[in-house]
Amino acid sequence: MVSRRGLLGGALAAAAAVLSGCGRGRAQLVEAAEEAATSVEGVSDAALEMADGANFERLLRGTVSLEVEDRAGGIAVFDEAMRGIVTVVHEELDEAEAKSLRVGWITGVLPGGEEITPMELGPDLPAANPRRDRITAESFYGKYGLN
Repeated sequence: MVSRRGLLGGALAAAAAVLSGCGRGRAQLVEAAEEAATSVEGVSDAALEMADGANFERLLRGTVSLEVEDRAGGIAVFDEAMRGIVTVVHEELDEAEAKSLRVGWITGVLPGGEEITPMELGPDLPAANPRRDRITAESFYGKYGLN
């Protein structure tokens, strides 16, 4: 006979394992995304991290340091960095996880500290009142030619 505590403990352990994801897999994804961003001319550094959101959604967040002085040039460079990051996400994760990964909290930072957000890159957002926390990798699939 199986006790309720035993079942509950097993269920909690299994849920924790699923929700935590593979730590090594997360590290490899972050490393690949940072590498894709820093390979773009005009990007000096990328500091990204994976996290879990309040509703168990997965987030990729952080900063992409830009070497471009003017905002228009910074937007163009940040757009290419996001193309690289989203492409890595698309290639490395299974389809459902890749499409739902939140990337709205990745920020491009100009040398003077001014920030550029993914909202400025024109992601495909179906909501009438778009917010950064709703921007997923899939929001950029059409823009970057991913399926």
